[in-house]
Amino acid sequence: MQKQNNRTSKIADIGELNQRIQLMKIETYGRNPNTYQPLERNVVFANIWAKVSALHGQEYYTAVSVKLEKQLSFIVRYRPDIDEKTNIWFDGRGYNIGFIDNVKYRNEYLEIKANYSKGVRPPNED
Repeated sequence: MQKQNNRTSKIADIGELNQRIQLMKIETYGRNPNTYQPLERNVVFANIWAKVSALHGQEYYTAVSVKLEKQLSFIVRYRPDIDEKTNIWFDGRGYNIGFIDNVKYRNEYLEIKANYSKGVRPPNED
């Protein structure tokens, strides 16, 4: 008799994905006529549910040692369009993604470590 496939992911209950976050990419939409620098804006490409938690224990102390105190962990359903160039908007703040873990390489969940950044502008929803 074969044992059934037990899911042992970091999400015990899908109900834990209870926070709404926005995934954004930077879009270039022209050039500044005075400086010729590209004009960029954050454009939302997905509104998704996530489990959001602050770091604790060893993860927290490691983050503090490299001055990343304002780091959050986001657990979301797997999406192939999330990468390190993606920004997250959550609770009125912007976060830069630093690390993405495809949990156990099962393409079910992603654990994303992201740092708060004042440089991430609010999303433009045109």
